[in-house]
Amino acid sequence: MNQSSKSAEGRGENPAPSPRPHAVGQFVGTPYFFITQSLGVGLTGTKDALQFLMTREITHMKAFAAALESMKKPAFSIGKIAPAPGLVNQFFNDSTGTGDEGEIDTRGPWNEGGDWEFMSSPALATVDPQAEPLVKAECSPPVVPEGINELLLDELRDILHAEKQLTKALPKMAQAARFDHLRECFEEHLVETEAQIERINECFSLLGETARAKPCKGMMGLVEEGQEVMKEGEEKEDALADLALIGAAQRVEHYEVSGYTTAKTLAQQLRHSAVVALLAKSLAEEENAGMLLNQISRSLMSVAKMPDAIEQTAEQE
Repeated sequence: MNQSSKSAEGRGENPAPSPRPHAVGQFVGTPYFFITQSLGVGLTGTKDALQFLMTREITHMKAFAAALESMKKPAFSIGKIAPAPGLVNQFFNDSTGTGDEGEIDTRGPWNEGGDWEFMSSPALATVDPQAEPLVKAECSPPVVPEGINELLLDELRDILHAEKQLTKALPKMAQAARFDHLRECFEEHLVETEAQIERINECFSLLGETARAKPCKGMMGLVEEGQEVMKEGEEKEDALADLALIGAAQRVEHYEVSGYTTAKTLAQQLRHSAVVALLAKSLAEEENAGMLLNQISRSLMSVAKMPDAIEQTAEQE
C-alpha cells in the first residue's frame, strides 16, 4: 500500500485504488514468453514465430479498439495482414487474482462477447506435453503469388521429358563405357531414372493434373552432345574416352539437379509436402550419381597417368 493510501485510511476515507496493469493490457507480454517456450517444443521456423507474434499484436489492437469504442473514442484500423485464424480471438488472462488490492480478472468488450475466447495465460499454466495445446498457434494459409502452381507444373513436364530421353541415352552410354565400374554406374542410374519417372507421374497425380511431358530442349542438346562424345571416344584410349563420357554425364546430372531443385522449391512454397518428399528423393539420387561419377573419374585419372609414369621410369633406368 502506498503512502497516500495509508493517509486516506487514517482519515477514515477509502484509499484510492492502485493502478492495475491487468486490465486491457494484462496480456501484452504473454506471447513473447509463449513463443520462446514454444520454439523448443514444436513451433519451429522463423516465419511461424513471427506470424504468431504479429497475430497477438493484432489481438491487442482488437482489444484496444473495442475498449476505445466502449469509451466513445475514435476507432482505428487493424491492418491488412491476415492473422492466424483462432489465435487472433484468444484473450490471454495474465491476472493472478492476488496482491495488495486483490486484482480481479477484468472483463469487458475488449475480452468477452463476440468471437472472444477468454484463456488462462500460457505463462501461468502448467505445461503438459501430452495434452492438446490450448493456444491456436497454427499459421494462416499462405498467400501464394499467382502463377506459382503453373510454374511447378511446367517444371515437372520439362523434367519428365528429360528423364524419358535419358532412358534411351543411358543404355548407349553404358555400352560405350570401357571400364566396368562406369558401365555399372550408368546401368544403376537407368533403374533410378525409371523410378524417377514414376515419382513425377505421382507428383502430377497428387496435384490433380495429367502427367504430360513438355519437350525439353536443354536435355535434347545434352544428349546430342553426349552422342558426339561417344563417337569421338572411339578413337581414344580407354581411360580418356571414359573421362570424356563422364564429362558429358556430369553435365546431364547438373542439369537434372537444377531442375529438381527448382521444382522442389516451388512445391515447398505451395506447401505440397508429399510432392516435396518425392522430388527430394529424386534430387538426392541425382546428387549421389554426380558424386559417383566424380569418384570414378579420379580413378580413371590415375589410370590415364600410369603409362607416362612407367615410360619415365624406364627411361631413367
